[in-house]
Amino acid sequence: MTKKKSKCLFIVFAIILVVCLIASFVNFTYPFAINGNYYSYSNFVSNIKLGDDISNSLRIIYRTKVPEGESSTNYSELKSSTMADLKAIVQSEGYKDVTVTEYGEEFICIQVGNIFNIDDENSILNLIGSPEAIRFSTDSEGKDVFATGKHIKRVVAGSGVGTDGSKGYSVAIEFKDEYKEMVEEKAPANEDYSETSKSIYVSLGEEQFEWKYGIPNGILQLSSSSFTSELDAQTYANKIRTGMLALELTNVTNANIAPSYGMGANIILPIIIALLVISAFVYLIVKYRHMGWIACFNMLFYIVIGLFLLQSIPLVHVNFAGMIALMVCIILAIDGLMSIIESAKKHYQQDKKLYIAFKIAMKENLTKIIFSNVLVCLTGFICLFMPSLSIQSFGWVAFVLSFVSVFCSLVLMKLFIKMYMALNNTDGKKCNFHKGGKNA
Repeated sequence: MTKKKSKCLFIVFAIILVVCLIASFVNFTYPFAINGNYYSYSNFVSNIKLGDDISNSLRIIYRTKVPEGESSTNYSELKSSTMADLKAIVQSEGYKDVTVTEYGEEFICIQVGNIFNIDDENSILNLIGSPEAIRFSTDSEGKDVFATGKHIKRVVAGSGVGTDGSKGYSVAIEFKDEYKEMVEEKAPANEDYSETSKSIYVSLGEEQFEWKYGIPNGILQLSSSSFTSELDAQTYANKIRTGMLALELTNVTNANIAPSYGMGANIILPIIIALLVISAFVYLIVKYRHMGWIACFNMLFYIVIGLFLLQSIPLVHVNFAGMIALMVCIILAIDGLMSIIESAKKHYQQDKKLYIAFKIAMKENLTKIIFSNVLVCLTGFICLFMPSLSIQSFGWVAFVLSFVSVFCSLVLMKLFIKMYMALNNTDGKKCNFHKGGKNA
């Protein structure tokens, strides 16, 4: 490998690493709108599902009721549909750790994990609230109901131009294709989209919204002076989404479930892990100089790949035992890298050339690294079948990170050493290596 190619590869890997670190630790809102909505990106760390022993969670219980006009014989189907839609609504706002279960015959329980502050609790409660069935009628008293939530295809909040030409915020309600003609007949719009003589009333429980511009093309484009921001429009859109649920829900109780290891467990444990990693990095750099930087570079890839996999696998929950497994796996990965460097250092002291010393070191430590990680992998695999969720968490982390450790230690590290050797294949002093043989 040439020096030029080596430098280019280091730059490429550095750019990839920066992007991965941002994806792992930074939350941000996309600077562009998609279908009129501004979406937020939730980083890998935020998406990792934490166990109840180290994370606050919010539990809400609702009483269910079949809406008027629906057949009670479909209750089980309506309940399943409501549970799936309720979960989708909460997850759409970035709360990934959501569980919705039946709670007795008449009740639904929704539990949202990874709640870090009171703002999250308020946001979820405002998002779901006390869902009220949505009704569309041509009569202010709600007697002539011509459409309900089951007729709606989707609801989108965003900015747009009002009927008076001014820029404002609106909520677009699109009806299902098979109902578009029906709702257009009930609420025809003028050709110039001006105010009509016939009003449409959108009712959410006791709350009523009057609209006088018809429903052209089966899309009801609600705008109001009360929508002073996109957040106002989004809040109203969320009300409509909960009003579209197959069953009517009544909020029975809300409860904050504190972590069993204390309120600060979800902060203290990550800080301990961060201090462990930083301390290891400082030690590697001081002890091995250039090769210490290479090892740290490799470890950062190990961390971001591990975080990506832990947040990607649906069954993974990281609790206290999982955090312990995470620390053990990080120590094991660092030990593997140090074994390679120490072995190369030993061969360099025996008058081997630097690149030959590392080549021998990689071969010598191949079996050791594979064997140690296979043991961790098997231990984690066995833990997955234990009844305790805490032990399962340990198992998932150990099982996943052992594969990452083998890849980073034997594949990535080998590549990084090869790249470094193209830049320096003779001067061991840059790695704190010193000759101990005839050239000492």
